[in-house]
Amino acid sequence: MRGYWLAIPTYWTYAGAQGREEVIFDHPTPLNTPGTLRRTLESLIPLVTPGVKVGVVAAATASALEAEVERRVQEIIHSPPLPYEVVFFSASHLKSLWEFFREQGKEGWAFLVSLAGYAQIRNLTLILANIWETEVLVSLDDDEVIAEADFLAKIAEDFASLGEAHPVFGLAGIYRDERGGVLLPEPSAPWTSYWPKFRWLNEALTELALAGPRLKPTPLGFGGNLALSAKLFRQIPFDPAITRGEDVDYVINARMFKTPFFLDNTLSIVHLPPAKPHPTWLRLRQDLGRFAYTRLKLRQQEPRPQMAKVTPEELKPYPGNFLEDDLELRAYQSHTLLALEYLSAGDLEGARQTLKNLVLMERLTQTGRQVFQEYLHTVAAWRALMEWLAQPRVAARARKAVWG
Repeated sequence: MRGYWLAIPTYWTYAGAQGREEVIFDHPTPLNTPGTLRRTLESLIPLVTPGVKVGVVAAATASALEAEVERRVQEIIHSPPLPYEVVFFSASHLKSLWEFFREQGKEGWAFLVSLAGYAQIRNLTLILANIWETEVLVSLDDDEVIAEADFLAKIAEDFASLGEAHPVFGLAGIYRDERGGVLLPEPSAPWTSYWPKFRWLNEALTELALAGPRLKPTPLGFGGNLALSAKLFRQIPFDPAITRGEDVDYVINARMFKTPFFLDNTLSIVHLPPAKPHPTWLRLRQDLGRFAYTRLKLRQQEPRPQMAKVTPEELKPYPGNFLEDDLELRAYQSHTLLALEYLSAGDLEGARQTLKNLVLMERLTQTGRQVFQEYLHTVAAWRALMEWLAQPRVAARARKAVWG
């Protein structure tokens, strides 16, 4: 292996979190706060040895904030200086990369390069790892602490072990909270009985992380603790059409291409997310969109060479339970109760937006879009782009064009 690329996306929004957002992220950092990125970077100090590079990709919730976000994140990275180099990428670097594509006659691939969503940003981290000629990308997040000195040693051990039987595979780790726990708090509001996301996720985590052998096949992964080889990330992109849950969707996409994912229940990071600023109805809207989209993609699968049919059954309990025929019924039951909660609290707008989710769901579940075919088109373009960028001379030109 030539080394590791430790990829950290970071998301920023208006000071005071007040302003019109063009892109919705779970908990973007307000520009007038210190944020959590520096803590994550400092936790990497014991891990950054020769052969390990760190890349930070900064995104803004609105285009008007891009320059300020770029300045703010660079300040966090450099003040005070870290004992290792950080490869930084933000809006100005994106424009340079687009210009490089244009100069090379590759404008047709520009749609693969964007800062406008979770999947797009994850894809950028894969592209940067390819440009910097690293063999293993470790996907992290800016609200984490890597507390284990042998974190990368575990990944190397897993790659050596799994590589004997699998030419290509993905590796997932687990999240622990500040107390060392793995399971998530389960809400008790009545509407959640029809939308038991955290209960089903905890059932999956109990089976995967709290029992059995260290390594086992997994139907899910967390974007803040994934390890992907170049053989994998040059072949399979995150699906840019999904707005949330891009990590779980990536595991499903890999399975479609007969590429397994394994979870190492000892490979852990400490996840310390700030409070989510968005209302419950908006988070539910994002969930509805992701599950409806993934279900449609699974339903549209066609028999193809080198591909496998993936069913909700093999993805249970999570996310498979949300990919069944009863998704609409669950949405109506949960949203009706949530709207009543908003009404009882005197929040008419919250109730209205909750019920609006059901109207949007009808559009999502009855769409005529050929999302499976669209993703295959993305994969074909992705593979051509990554093969081109993997050429040492092209990679060197790209590095010079973007970073000088």
